Amino acid sequence: MAKFDILVHLRSHEGESLAAAVALTLARRIDAYVYGLYVAPMGSVAFSTPETVVFQVHEADHLYDDAIAQGGWWKSLVAQGEPVEAICHAARWCDLVVAKRPLLNPDAPIGWGTVSRTVFGAGVPVVVVPETAKIGELGARVLIAWNHSREATRAIRGALPFLKQAQQVVVLDGAEQQVLVGARHLPQLDLRAFFARHGVQAEFREFTVRNDYGAAILDNAHKMQADLIVMGAWGHSRIAELVLGGATRHLFQFSDLPLFVAH
Repeated sequence: MAKFDILVHLRSHEGESLAAAVALTLARRIDAYVYGLYVAPMGSVAFSTPETVVFQVHEADHLYDDAIAQGGWWKSLVAQGEPVEAICHAARWCDLVVAKRPLLNPDAPIGWGTVSRTVFGAGVPVVVVPETAKIGELGARVLIAWNHSREATRAIRGALPFLKQAQQVVVLDGAEQQVLVGARHLPQLDLRAFFARHGVQAEFREFTVRNDYGAAILDNAHKMQADLIVMGAWGHSRIAELVLGGATRHLFQFSDLPLFVAH
């Protein structure tokens, strides 16, 4: 009986889905249950007349029925309305969300699109699947970007079932928490001991990059032939990362590997 639930956002109910392929590959690795969610688009009603609202409701019902009729290879949970709201609602009973991020994001800049807002609102980790990702033996070789932050800790805890099954886990051990937030004399997580208790075999490597963290993380992932990167997301505000740049923004934009992230 599956004890881990994965929610995958399907941007279309036609053709193959890269996000679904990732979700099903991860599910097979740890024997998880997969929900498929397709959100039927519904036009804005903010400036509509009563007559057009009725038309839009009927059109949404038609889209819903059409999506149900296309069920076939997945049993889907279908919602109408704004995608992020629907995804975050369904994430309440799941342990992980899988969502594809288009290379050219059509709905918003990096940090404000569907996937980024889902990372903020889902309350569970999200696997961000780049449009250019090639899915093979996903979760076999995992790189962890560990900066001692709350976000990174949440990502690691969420990834534990996959880390236990991985063939290789490499931890890039970066800046300590007090350097980032000015905290002093707080108890710190001993990640080595934590992994030992949870049965995760990991290699720790010092990570002392002064800038371009995102590029350095991706470079290290390529060198070890990783198929998954685990990291915290948006440790700084989205506005700061949009203006000044940041690891999350860089990897969301340039990574060709799936990102297991949490905020």
